[in-house]
Amino acid sequence: MKGMKKKNRFGWAVVQSRFVILIAAFILLIPSVIGYLGTKTNYDMLSYLPDSFETMKGQSIMEDEFGTGGFSFIMVQDMPFKDVAAMKKKMEKVDHVEKVLWYDDFADISIPVEVLPDKIKDAFYREDKNETLLMVVLKTGTSSDESGDAIEALRKIAKKQCFISGMTAGLIDTKALADKEAPVYVILAVILCLIVLQLTMDSFMAPLLFLVS
Repeated sequence: MKGMKKKNRFGWAVVQSRFVILIAAFILLIPSVIGYLGTKTNYDMLSYLPDSFETMKGQSIMEDEFGTGGFSFIMVQDMPFKDVAAMKKKMEKVDHVEKVLWYDDFADISIPVEVLPDKIKDAFYREDKNETLLMVVLKTGTSSDESGDAIEALRKIAKKQCFISGMTAGLIDTKALADKEAPVYVILAVILCLIVLQLTMDSFMAPLLFLVS
């Protein structure tokens, strides 16, 4: 009986103080919303690697000694060299891009590809598929926001027959895919939880209240 009286007192106190409890709950929501908005999802796979790994050591050396960070490759199909050269000049003006390396850094584009040394030709051109390759060197680290912004800007400059690869581009695609599919997973989870709760509880409204809260 004493236990029941204590429970009744507690329940009565909660009911009597319901407005105070609601106000306190709304006040506590403010820092939680600020924390939610200020917390970013970490898509950087390199941040989970120890500093002793060769990948991390190489990136640190590139940033400290050469002032460069990440890099990406751009493969271009069926595009005249003069158009590739014009596109390259635009890419070099993108923020956080240190350098764009291509065929014209070693020889004039008016020179036929066939007369070039095999090392240069094979590195930047595939004659059988009419493909050429550009290397973009970034000033910032592979997974930094600045590098991501640079890759997004490069994609806007690049045309349909251009394909950008590299760790930074992969991180951007991973983030976009996760952001796209996350709502689907949440909806599926809510539906499955609702089904389980409806089958295991007597009340129809209780599962809805649980999920809403």
